[in-house]
Amino acid sequence: MIGLMWYLMGMMTVGAAWWYAEIKKRYDITVLANLGLVAVFVILWVCIGWSWASFAEGEPQSGAMGLVCFGLPGVILLNLVWKRLIVPTRKTA
Repeated sequence: MIGLMWYLMGMMTVGAAWWYAEIKKRYDITVLANLGLVAVFVILWVCIGWSWASFAEGEPQSGAMGLVCFGLPGVILLNLVWKRLIVPTRKTA
């Protein structure tokens, strides 16, 4: 079960890198936006790893707290970085 988690987290890492390359084509990403995206990636990566491992080990309360303590701030930070730092820098045709 944990091997599957690492495999899927690796796939999600590749997907995140691919997504970053795609948005880099459409937006002028600043240093602050890059730092925000790295922070979001790390927080959400920890959230998925913590929660999956907790549920796999039979600790559902720890898994749920991982989702709340890491997942919610990660999603909120992603929303803020996207709306405040990335969208205003859209490249014109």
